[in-house]
Amino acid sequence: MQISALVIFVTLFYSARLQAKEKITVAFGEILAPWVLADTNTGIIIDIFDSAMTPLGYEIEKIYLPYARRSKAYKNGTVDVVSDMNSNTIEKYQLQGYMSEVAYTYQNYAFSLRKRHVQLTQLSDLEKYSLLSWQDATVHLGADYALMAKNNPRYSETFDQSMQVKMLFLERFDVVQMDATIFDYYRANIAATNNIDMTQKVDRQAIFGASPNGFMFKSEKMRDEFDRRLRHLKANGQYHAIFERYVRNY
Repeated sequence: MQISALVIFVTLFYSARLQAKEKITVAFGEILAPWVLADTNTGIIIDIFDSAMTPLGYEIEKIYLPYARRSKAYKNGTVDVVSDMNSNTIEKYQLQGYMSEVAYTYQNYAFSLRKRHVQLTQLSDLEKYSLLSWQDATVHLGADYALMAKNNPRYSETFDQSMQVKMLFLERFDVVQMDATIFDYYRANIAATNNIDMTQKVDRQAIFGASPNGFMFKSEKMRDEFDRRLRHLKANGQYHAIFERYVRNY
């Protein structure tokens, strides 16, 4: 009887151990719709990460931080994983860890009101215009972009990308630089909830190129698991379905 009870106890103990989920703390952007929707813990980037790691039994704790604070949180050990990473950011902040494969790509454009007749053929042309970009763009987008910003006395950055869209249509800045999906999302949202005229025609000029991004992991094992699952999501159509869920209406 005692042996039987011991066997049951050991079985239950190890069963509970197997069912316990390992927690991952991940830092995502703070105001980055529809890539990140902090109010609902959803969005393109979040859904990609959840879809990859949750089936493996991980419990995912999400925190939302502006660009500059995200890298610092990873560096000081507050989080296990940080989003929106590329080689420029890793080098600038001297981050140590394991970079994933490209998980998603921003398509950055220079947006301007058509009536302003802004003409751009290269990055240095932006030095002539007031420009509002997003926080840490000078780190994330490389040396040429950083030089342009340094030479432009009317260059500014904000962590709130909805503010970029508002400032453009309020004519406070000649140009805003941001991802097209984010711009379209906030333009539609602001038009529905604010008294700002969002009907003016807009030019979008592709002088920045694509901005591929991924996740930086403290754990090599987790990084490898994520990469394997990411390839699986792309192969079975789930990856494409995530984008369709968020961008089809904009």
